[in-house]
Amino acid sequence: MSLRSLFLGTAATLAVLSSPALAEGPTITIGLAASLTGDFAPYSESEGVRCMADKLNKAAGRDDPKINVVVEDSRSDAQLSVSLGQKFLDDKAQVIAGVPFPDALIPMSQMAAGYGATVFSAPNTQVEMHEVGLENFIAGAVPDPMNAAAAADAVYAAGGRSAVILTSEDAGSYSAKTPLWFGETLTKNGGKVVGTLSYSFGTTDWSPQIAEIKALPEKPDVVYLCAMLPDVGILIRQLRANGFDGIVAGCDGFDDPSLEETVGNPADLDKVMFATHGFIGGGGAIDTFLAECKAAGFKVNGIFDALGGDMVQVIYDAAKATGSDDPVKLREAIRASDGSKGVTSEKLSFKEKKAYPVKTVPVIGFVDGKRVIVADTVPAFVPYLK
Repeated sequence: MSLRSLFLGTAATLAVLSSPALAEGPTITIGLAASLTGDFAPYSESEGVRCMADKLNKAAGRDDPKINVVVEDSRSDAQLSVSLGQKFLDDKAQVIAGVPFPDALIPMSQMAAGYGATVFSAPNTQVEMHEVGLENFIAGAVPDPMNAAAAADAVYAAGGRSAVILTSEDAGSYSAKTPLWFGETLTKNGGKVVGTLSYSFGTTDWSPQIAEIKALPEKPDVVYLCAMLPDVGILIRQLRANGFDGIVAGCDGFDDPSLEETVGNPADLDKVMFATHGFIGGGGAIDTFLAECKAAGFKVNGIFDALGGDMVQVIYDAAKATGSDDPVKLREAIRASDGSKGVTSEKLSFKEKKAYPVKTVPVIGFVDGKRVIVADTVPAFVPYLK
């Protein structure tokens, strides 16, 4: 071999070795302190998060983002959520989430701010999260005042005019203020609130509240509360057993597949309605997503898993738009986007409100014990929110 040939061969080899590696898309890590056990387990978004990440990763090309999901059990405990959030941040997660209530999410957001990271809570609805000036918090669901307004509109359209509202301080504004916003909207529509009663989470004997309802000088045709299972199912059953045949209305806490079983008699579900985040059973995108997840081995439970799917899609789209794993750029892209095609909505955009999406609020009722959609609109009047 000539010296010239040797030189040219060596140069070619060096050129190959020194050429830049083919580009790869960013990897985004979501750290989820999920309620795998405890009181909030039926409302966890974790399986939907894992399912959507798996779906997108399998479809992704070399240059597309990859979603890494790390899930640990918060046991439905706020303080454990915060501790796990710190662990995720130390491991360089760009997005974290925990128990979907302010006592977990506010300190997690404050902590994450120092890392540039985002707290994205798929099922959070509480207004406290939008009152404290957190720049790095995003909720995947509409706030409680919108939920309450949608329920009140549907109740009024169904003939409800006089309501008793049940409030509890146990879950902050979720259970304490949402009933008041329902009452405000019902009153604006032409109805009225004839009584306000209190209760505690975990109530299994509603006889004191039912006795107070019976003793009211003006009999209500609506009972409203924002609470969870099994409490609301037991209340419905006991109200019917005591002769109340009016509307029992509520919020997304009713949206648990165990509601029908807890109530028992399908006839007792007549005139039950609740505002939530999407309709399961209509053959739409939510049903398709949940069916695909189940077929892939994920133990999805319902609408909150669909919200988890939304969250991952929004994060993925932002990562694809920026081509970056920088958490600040990721959050900016989420808020700049005209919207993602979600599971619970045709379009999920945070451009207008920054911290939560603007979308329709479905209200679910029952016919012959089966869930049906009663309404699905953006409320014209929403109390409290500006």
